[in-house]
Amino acid sequence: MSWIMRKSKLIPLFLFLSAICLNCLSQYKKNAVVFELLGKSSYYFDISYERNLSERIHLGSGIGLAGIYHLYYSGGEFHEVNFSIPIYGAYSFGQKKHHLLSEIGMSVWGNTVHDGFVYFTDLIPFISAGYEYKGVHYVFRVPVYFAYIGRNEFFPSVMPWIGVSFGRLF
Repeated sequence: MSWIMRKSKLIPLFLFLSAICLNCLSQYKKNAVVFELLGKSSYYFDISYERNLSERIHLGSGIGLAGIYHLYYSGGEFHEVNFSIPIYGAYSFGQKKHHLLSEIGMSVWGNTVHDGFVYFTDLIPFISAGYEYKGVHYVFRVPVYFAYIGRNEFFPSVMPWIGVSFGRLF
């Protein structure tokens, strides 16, 4: 009988520690694949992989395509592919499913030419702020981006635009 009494005193302690562990270590999805229109790559669309380091912080990288061109010259034809590789980190503010999201990163622009080599042509830093809905399986974002594109005759040095992203958490 005394053995049962000693063991029964451990049950409340076990329940208390279990409640603390469940509240401190939440079950969030660690990975996401995100498709974005007019997003971080500064091109029409991009697709990215994100790794969630915590519920609020994630890192990601992806690729965006501007186009594939079939060019002809006297020696035959070749293809040129313009692409961008965004590399970024983000922090989300808020509770539950609705968040304010801020991102910072850079897009590395490149292209391939007829000799088959990849040339990196530019590095575009960007920041963003916007809305994020993060459900159990899906994420939806509407960020406003600001990228420093440098001095030119057509656009301002800091270019703003709005993107839309849809992603799958796993």
